[in-house]
Amino acid sequence: MILDQARAKLKKLTDARRIDDEQITVTCKALSPEEAIGNPLHEDYPIQLGKERIIEAEFLGKKGQAFSDAYFNYKGSVKDVLSLSLDTNARRAIFVASLNAILAGLGEMPEALHCKNDDLMRCGDFFAGYVDGLPAGAQKILLVGLQPRLLEALVTRKQVRVCDLNPNNIGAVKYGVTIDGPEQFAGSASWADAVFATGSTAVNGTLQGIVAARPDTVFYGVTITGVARLTGLRQFCYIMDAKGV
Repeated sequence: MILDQARAKLKKLTDARRIDDEQITVTCKALSPEEAIGNPLHEDYPIQLGKERIIEAEFLGKKGQAFSDAYFNYKGSVKDVLSLSLDTNARRAIFVASLNAILAGLGEMPEALHCKNDDLMRCGDFFAGYVDGLPAGAQKILLVGLQPRLLEALVTRKQVRVCDLNPNNIGAVKYGVTIDGPEQFAGSASWADAVFATGSTAVNGTLQGIVAARPDTVFYGVTITGVARLTGLRQFCYIMDAKGV
């Protein structure tokens, strides 16, 4: 499992640093929408609609974040984090956010923090440039997880399909595209020349299936930063790219 691979590599790093598990703790909390993304121009982001929250972990003064639809506040040692059962979205959220914070605290990467305010629009523009740089043959794109600004960029450039887990989105038409449910993923993954998937798949339990179907998937957003770094998954993230990750 990908998260187990990330856990094993994180343990090697913490063991090598000889971290005192009894003295150094990880704390996690859920952020409000304003704390997480500020006050952007648009009001159609999932976090604003109450479907997800950003979980923020802190370790050695550095922070890491992860999107999740389930969460709880948490405080524990590095050893506790590495021992977490990853059988629920809430536990995976704690683990992934903590992993991001620990890697930042160890100096392995910058803090994985979601962009705010005008940076959300800049992300869409940056993504448009990324898409324009795809090979000429990549005309059919599957977007896994409805991210409005990314979809806006895609529909003016490519043939697009979207799969989402949110029942309120499934069947709705967004920017001219009808949103499919998860049962359409396999067919759309085979149809697509390129797949972009939300990094929150590392939390919602669908990451393994997506990678099995399309190992070349590009995961977007800050959630998956640490996991991608440790396991070699491909990632697109405007704010992390701006930091040189």
